[in-house]
Amino acid sequence: MPQFRPRTSADLVALARLYFAIAIWRRGPQDLPAVGILLPLTIAAYVLLSAVVGALLPSLHPGWLLQVAADALFMAAWYWLLLASAHRRERYLQTATALFGLQTVLAAPSMTTIWLMQRVEQQASLRAPVYIAALALAIWTLVAIGHILRAALERPLALCLVLALLQMLVEELLFLRIFGPGQ
Repeated sequence: MPQFRPRTSADLVALARLYFAIAIWRRGPQDLPAVGILLPLTIAAYVLLSAVVGALLPSLHPGWLLQVAADALFMAAWYWLLLASAHRRERYLQTATALFGLQTVLAAPSMTTIWLMQRVEQQASLRAPVYIAALALAIWTLVAIGHILRAALERPLALCLVLALLQMLVEELLFLRIFGPGQ
C-alpha cells in the first residue's frame, strides 16, 4: 500500500481524482492509502467545502452548518459500528475515508440541489426538473455508498444498497427529530 505524503498540489489533485473515481464507481476504498491522517483531512475537507458552498448559497435553511457537522459525526459512528458488527473494523479507515471523499465530491451538487428545491417551491414549471435532479443525485449517492460497502464488507451489492439506504433513512429520521422539519 503506498504511503500518503501530499507534498505538492499534484498529490492533492491525484487524491481528488481518486475520490472522483470512487464517486463514479471505478475505484473503491481499497485504492486509498491506509494512513491515519487522511480520514480527518477528508472529513475536514467535506465540512469546509460544505461550509463554503453553504455560505455562497443565500437563504440555505438555518442550522445547516451544525447539520453538516452532525452528519459527519453520524456517518463516522454509523459506519464504525457497521464494520465492527461485520468484524471488519480493520477496514474502517479506508472505508470511512472513501465515504467522506464521496461526500466531499458530492457536497456542492447536493447542497445546490437542496437550495434549488427551496427556491422552486413556488414555481411549478421548474419543480419537476429540480426534483428529478435531486432524485438522480440521491440514487447516485446510494449506489456509490453501496459500491464502497460492497468492497469493504465483501457482500452482495443488493445488501450493501439496503445498508446504505438504512443509514440514509435513520439519519434523516434522527435529524428530523433533532433539527425539525424542512431541513
